[in-house]
Amino acid sequence: MDSTFNDLSAAIEQMLEAVAQNDDLKRGLRMATTASAVSEVAAQAGVEIDPAALVKHYAQRLLDAPDATAIHNFDLCSWDAGELLWTMKNWHS
Repeated sequence: MDSTFNDLSAAIEQMLEAVAQNDDLKRGLRMATTASAVSEVAAQAGVEIDPAALVKHYAQRLLDAPDATAIHNFDLCSWDAGELLWTMKNWHS
């Protein structure tokens, strides 16, 4: 893995550690529905996370995982079929 991937993994971990210690950050992260909103919570925790880098990091982890793990992790997103179909219909190439 390259250093950018490792740096972002460390930043995400740092954000999650800060969130675990702060109820306002926990609430903010629970309510975050976009990559930008997650990045805003990270910034409040004193961690810089670029929204595009966050999305690509997550996508790369799905691509690199064994099939069963990729499916399991995708399913953790808890999208219902309607949300998934709407997302796929509106996906930009």
